[in-house]
Amino acid sequence: MVPGQPGHPTALLDPASPAMGRRLVEAWADGTLALPRRGGVSPLPLPGLHRSVQRSSLSGTAHAVLAGVGERFAAWRVIPQKKAPVIVRIPHVAPSELHQGLVHEIAALTLSPRWVGPVPIAVHDDPSTSPLGHPYVVTSDVSGTAAAPEAWTQRHLDAHAARLAQLHAVPAPGRGPITLGEDPWAAVPPGTPSLLHEVEQEVASWEEQHGIVLAEHGLEPFLAAARERVAGIEGEIAELDGFVLAHGDLCTTNIMWEHGGAGPAADGDGARDRPGPVVRYIDFEWAQGDDPARDLAIIGGAVHGGPWYVPLPEEQVTTFVDAYVRARAEHGEVPSSIADVDALRRRMRAWTAYERTAMLVHVASRAATRASHRRVLPVLRGTLAAELGIEV
Repeated sequence: MVPGQPGHPTALLDPASPAMGRRLVEAWADGTLALPRRGGVSPLPLPGLHRSVQRSSLSGTAHAVLAGVGERFAAWRVIPQKKAPVIVRIPHVAPSELHQGLVHEIAALTLSPRWVGPVPIAVHDDPSTSPLGHPYVVTSDVSGTAAAPEAWTQRHLDAHAARLAQLHAVPAPGRGPITLGEDPWAAVPPGTPSLLHEVEQEVASWEEQHGIVLAEHGLEPFLAAARERVAGIEGEIAELDGFVLAHGDLCTTNIMWEHGGAGPAADGDGARDRPGPVVRYIDFEWAQGDDPARDLAIIGGAVHGGPWYVPLPEEQVTTFVDAYVRARAEHGEVPSSIADVDALRRRMRAWTAYERTAMLVHVASRAATRASHRRVLPVLRGTLAAELGIEV
């Protein structure tokens, strides 16, 4: 329940329900979705909004369409008359299940170069004052569709490498969240960063929350192997000289493509002049300052399964990484964290072990209730076992 206020819902609506769609239309009509309610609390103001999405235009007649429901968010497309649509992402899980607060996600978008992802418009992280009864973020829409893993070609990989290099051209002082304000990196922990500490905390959490699932599917060896792989590069993480603004979840479902050899009319980065697919990123839920190897590893490789990862032979991974390194050189001096390709690849393998193990636990924990996860589980488990040298 949320506090009773004039014009405020008194019951918590399902973020993916038709009732939420109607509430979004109402909030758009009365201007409360991204503007202050009269006498109420406004969403956090964001600096540097593009002129096409000024908040003063976010009101009037519109309709809402459910764009999709992911693991943690329901995404709605609010389509006004004669104006560009916006995306409203509403978490359908408890705040404790989110990787970080929504303010950090929207702050990352304020640092992201134009054309890499959506334009941030508003964030409302307090459900007690939210016109929807839930926290939410509002961004511009990103056109295009995700490509299935089996549909990816070398042209997709090259375009992804170039776009990722553009995002990673934004430097970060270490591993940690991004905040709104004069110093976006103020919350990055000082001192030597540790990936191993994070992994050990995650493993302990998995063992506490999913102990029965881990035992049922024989996943304990995967947790130990992932920890060992990360421990092997802990010193390299501590000495990195080139942390970057990282997306943190660049699996195929968060990568949007437009085909036909021309970019969208609003794309001012020269994409219209380049042949092949044009790529942009969505869902910056996990974005933070991080090791560039993290984003490079997530797209796929030898460990794959489901709609998230592109199966890639070793030579194609090598080509992808080489294309990324060349593209980084177009944005200035390349730090040694990237220029040392052997070290970069070692960290990618460690990130693969950590990230795919996390996904394996996630898929296994939902396999009993979701047929799609039951189908993915043996593939992901088998390919990860082969990578980590685990007998299955």
